Amino acid sequence: MPTAAQPAAPRRVRRPFCLGAPEFALLALAAVLLAFTGCQKAQDPIAGLWQAELLTEHPPDIAFQIDVTRDGDRVTGALVNGPDREEASSGSFDGKTLTLKFNIYGAELKADLADGKLTGEFIRQRANSQSVRKFRAGRGIPTYSTAASGPDITGDWILEVGEGEGHRVWSASFKQEGEKLTGTVIPVSGDWGAITGYIRNGEFYLSRFDGIRALLLTGKLDANGVIEGMAGGRKVIGRRAGAASAQGPQPPDPGTYTKMKNPAEPFRFEGIDLEGKPVKSGDPRFQGKVLVVTITGTWCPNCHDEAPVLVDLYNKYKSQGLEVVALAYEASGSQAQDLEKLRLYREQYGIDFPLLLAGTTAQGEIERTLPQLENFGAYPTTIYVGRDGKVQYIHAGFESKATGERHQKLVGEMDHRIQTMLAGGKS
Repeated sequence: MPTAAQPAAPRRVRRPFCLGAPEFALLALAAVLLAFTGCQKAQDPIAGLWQAELLTEHPPDIAFQIDVTRDGDRVTGALVNGPDREEASSGSFDGKTLTLKFNIYGAELKADLADGKLTGEFIRQRANSQSVRKFRAGRGIPTYSTAASGPDITGDWILEVGEGEGHRVWSASFKQEGEKLTGTVIPVSGDWGAITGYIRNGEFYLSRFDGIRALLLTGKLDANGVIEGMAGGRKVIGRRAGAASAQGPQPPDPGTYTKMKNPAEPFRFEGIDLEGKPVKSGDPRFQGKVLVVTITGTWCPNCHDEAPVLVDLYNKYKSQGLEVVALAYEASGSQAQDLEKLRLYREQYGIDFPLLLAGTTAQGEIERTLPQLENFGAYPTTIYVGRDGKVQYIHAGFESKATGERHQKLVGEMDHRIQTMLAGGKS
């Protein structure tokens, strides 16, 4: 939770409890029974929305929500960040311990219920080790004043993050409604998804935990309207997009960030399909086709954002000569486990195009398996290959729905680029 140096946490309000129905006349019995039934549902010890905090080594902690549903003996749930939901594959509750499994991430949430509170861990298998994140959760609904208490930071911003060799320039977009604050941050590697929080007297708190990313942006506006903050332990300086354009560096262009070392060479790739059979760029099915290749991974949230868009484009244009290939780089290091996650991924999004296991997330793996690329730095990275086998365009990252108009613009550009390439033009 925020310390004294940070904005105070959102106020919590208690949910009203259900009172026992008094003895009414027989004519009111039906209404009493209905009210009693409603009370019983409201008192379900586990179902409903929980306000959670991922515990960090150095406060403030990272706020998110857990939505638990129960239908008879069936229990499931989701990690919630504003409009974004990461749905559990399955779940259970034995009266004491809540378990939610996220199979595609190789992860599990386990929490004990005591005194109306949850205390537990989010455990994710990573190669030969486990990532364990502790959290706590309670009932209550955050409330925010509808009146702003300070300057409004709604709009687009440019953030300079870190210093020296670690210096990066990101875009960001915020929307303020009274004290309630939402938005996203957009590095070239892909956006953060929806981040949520609050702003009071110019000091703000925005967070997200979706099972993979634990993200936190805090800060304040100085007298000159400049953001001074922290993100992931790194110093952040933010200026409104218009002012930043005249004063400092700009975020990298995702369309020029990654390149072919030799654009005159045909693009080459290989991997194994979900039945374990080798697939290569030189195979007959790809010859003379317009080809979209995405470098992806089941562990990558922005890859999940991109997948349904690629499915739609493939279904729309495959009869005209479009092929799509997903080259997956997985984290477990076990081929059997990685292929199983890819099968779940294929099922989740209805993928009919080739989904190949191309390697692992180990350092240097992209350079080893795709040596023609220069300055790879984002999952996903999407490569557009013409009918002659040569790369026409590479886009680093993927802007999700959380980016609003940027997402709509990107999807429109993807569609237009494919149409142009299918018609024999250059993208």
